Amino acid sequence: MVSTMDTAIGIVAYVGALGLTAVASLMLALFVVTRARALPGSALLALFLVGVASWSIAQAIPAIVGPAATPFTATLIALSPLPAAAFVHLVFAFALCGTLRPVAIASYAIAGFATLVGLIFGVGAVVPWHGFPGMFVPSIVGWGVLGLAGLLSVIGHLRLAQTWVQQQGQHRRQAGAVFASSLIGLVALTGFTFPALGIDAYPWPVLLLPLYSVALVYGILRYRFMATDLWARRGLVWILLVALAGAVSAGIATVPLVLVGRPAGLLATWAALAATLALGILVLAPLKRLVDAVVFPGGRVSDADVADWRDQLAGATDAVELATIANALLALRLNLPVVDDGPSLVVGGETVTLCGWSDAPPATRHVVDRFAGLVGETARRLAASHRLIDAERQARMSELGELAATVAHDLRNPLGIVTMAATGAPADVRAEIGEQVARMNHLVSDILDYSRAWTVVPQPIRLIELVAQMGVKLDVPEDLIVMADRRALVRVLANLVDNARALGTNVTIIATAGPPAAIDVCDDGPGIAPEIVDNLFRPFVSRRPGGTGLGLAIVRRIMEAHGGTVTLVQRPGWSTCFRLTFGDL
Repeated sequence: MVSTMDTAIGIVAYVGALGLTAVASLMLALFVVTRARALPGSALLALFLVGVASWSIAQAIPAIVGPAATPFTATLIALSPLPAAAFVHLVFAFALCGTLRPVAIASYAIAGFATLVGLIFGVGAVVPWHGFPGMFVPSIVGWGVLGLAGLLSVIGHLRLAQTWVQQQGQHRRQAGAVFASSLIGLVALTGFTFPALGIDAYPWPVLLLPLYSVALVYGILRYRFMATDLWARRGLVWILLVALAGAVSAGIATVPLVLVGRPAGLLATWAALAATLALGILVLAPLKRLVDAVVFPGGRVSDADVADWRDQLAGATDAVELATIANALLALRLNLPVVDDGPSLVVGGETVTLCGWSDAPPATRHVVDRFAGLVGETARRLAASHRLIDAERQARMSELGELAATVAHDLRNPLGIVTMAATGAPADVRAEIGEQVARMNHLVSDILDYSRAWTVVPQPIRLIELVAQMGVKLDVPEDLIVMADRRALVRVLANLVDNARALGTNVTIIATAGPPAAIDVCDDGPGIAPEIVDNLFRPFVSRRPGGTGLGLAIVRRIMEAHGGTVTLVQRPGWSTCFRLTFGDL
């Protein structure tokens, strides 16, 4: 014998499951209409979900009001073949079937006929059953109407199974997912047959019905829509969790009534219902906040958050590093995947652009806007510091240029005098003096070149013609054109080739069109000593004995003037390779 309390709890669970199914189906239908309009068959899916909601309401109302719900429930159940026809239409549209139009017409004709017969002759009545105030029991006509609706459902499922067998890849997986979701619905529907078949047991399969709508939408949207739209995927999760939170709060609110029983009198009933409603609202509020925090975390920004973000963003040394740090921090805060096509912040100079955030919910967008403001501040400070550094560098280079010019003038006059004075010296002494004077003149020239402001005038240069006179092996496309200052590029290549010849037996120039265009100067010498690799392009760091240590520094300055770079790279078969790349001027 089932106790009154157990029966009350069972009714609450039954009604709660159907209510959750109805709410979830209606919200999912709205979601599909507003967010998946481009998906083929989205209107049909929405119509079918509305039908699922109607069926759920039709079965839930009798468990609350009893036989008085017969007219309402019978009408909704008489309409049930129409959503079944929409399901057939949806499945055949999904299967890309050439007979879609005839199948759709036949399905809607059968559904329309069954609905009309059910409305005219009736489909059954609501009767008390198994402690429930009422459960729907179909009549002979009702069985026929539901049988036709079931037949349409079977046709749709057979077509899904055929699609799963015939198709491959994504289409097959999607058909299998929808078919599996429908099996959940089929099992859930068996619970409604218990009263009609005289099965004296609680209709537990009905409790599975809320999973049906979720599984169906997931199966249809998973591969075409949700996999490529982060906010749609999260929005669907949010909808379902909010609906679940509402059902939980409603269930908790009804517990006092289940335990105490329905109060006598209108005033007492009103007070009990008001208290139940208040309790439901109180429970729903924290559940809603929990759902928001789980699906869209990081909705509140504290002063400590701002301070921590500023500290971490301040570690960036350029715009690229700033964007990397910013996107990592934002992904961590909002629990977002870091993927190439996901929402991101793009830092360009002093501006910050939001990409992929337009559909984000307001709370999340508020966090992103606040964070983007901090990134923009950091980007402006970074740009300002770079301008200051560049200005200081230019000022120092200008001072160095003036100093170098003075030194060159003050050194070259005495060097000329020394050379002239050595005219009468023995030949070996004269040769030694001439070598040392030449070395000092070379150093003075390098200092002047390093300290000068290199102003380049780029023009199209056919590279093969320029490097043909270098006297080294070439691997350069005949038609490769680079935009460069001819005199400056000759100086760069001459410096690199001279260094390579001084250290290696074989020297080659290898060029690729890119973009960007690149020129490699390689040798088979002893390579670069590990202790100077990091400072290789700084002044007075030399990789060969007797060098001034300014050759590579001059190469770097000339390439920077071109908007390009010089770097040390690895090439199989060569011990040392310097690569020149050219930027857009």
